[in-house]
Amino acid sequence: MSPGPILVALAPGQSGQTALDKARILARSFGANIELFSCLFDEAMEGSHFIETDHLRAARETRVNAALADLEARATPLRDAGLDVTTHAVYEHPRHESLARRAKETGADLLVLGTHEHSWVERCLLGATEWQLIRGCPCPLLLVRDVPWSAPLRVLAAVDPGHRDDEHAVLDGLILSAAVRLAPLPAEIHVAHCIVSAEDILAAAAAGSVPPFADILPEEITRTVAAERRQRIEALAARANLEDLHLHLLEGRATDQLPDLAARIGADLLVLGGVSRSRLAQVFVGGTAERLLDRTPCDLLVMRPPGASADPAGA
Repeated sequence: MSPGPILVALAPGQSGQTALDKARILARSFGANIELFSCLFDEAMEGSHFIETDHLRAARETRVNAALADLEARATPLRDAGLDVTTHAVYEHPRHESLARRAKETGADLLVLGTHEHSWVERCLLGATEWQLIRGCPCPLLLVRDVPWSAPLRVLAAVDPGHRDDEHAVLDGLILSAAVRLAPLPAEIHVAHCIVSAEDILAAAAAGSVPPFADILPEEITRTVAAERRQRIEALAARANLEDLHLHLLEGRATDQLPDLAARIGADLLVLGGVSRSRLAQVFVGGTAERLLDRTPCDLLVMRPPGASADPAGA
């Protein structure tokens, strides 16, 4: 992912060792530099009851210096292994905006961030840093769980060639290209696409969402769509120079089928697209990537189309 650095977000007081290990693997494979980055904020040092004073500014600076010392200690083993590693810490809020801003400032080609299971409150209020970055990160976003990668790495790339707009077509190409770049690790590449099931077609017809069917059965529609999508994916794979195509055509919703497939094949990494929606649509619908964040048992690599808005509120 050269020439930009791999930006690794580390929270003070947390190990983040799994994120560091995975960033090291990627940096060595791609010949990339690494920046370790911490964003600090303390609610107890904020608010209307505090007056901005030299003492308060000094206290924040002390926190930043302590974080930098911590980052330098974490950087030492990576440098000893021959990697080029820099460190940076700031006192800013909110965290997702600070991370997106630093990624843009450094021209990062990848942001690595540890993730965890989120409460229903975080999901409803869209408060999690990960969710905000899925919509607003200016570079590919790797959300890592505290589980080491297997060897070879098992990569599952989820594409959606059913869309006719250029943005999704470009995104599918980026997803497959990202997966192919991981092949030398080494990695085993699987490609998945979800098509509408016969049951969903019948349900939509019963609800009046689609016209009733006359001479064609829903099962025939599903078979026709599957054949057409297979051709499109094979063409995409050829353009991405993906030679061994392990293709999985699944019937049903992506948010249901992809986690099951990832668990079944023992995927270490799911590569998928993140396309911004309006704020209202995010609240009531949510995107596929956001929904998969807490359902998928592996890391997520979220790709966004070039030129996508980095402002979640204005997307």
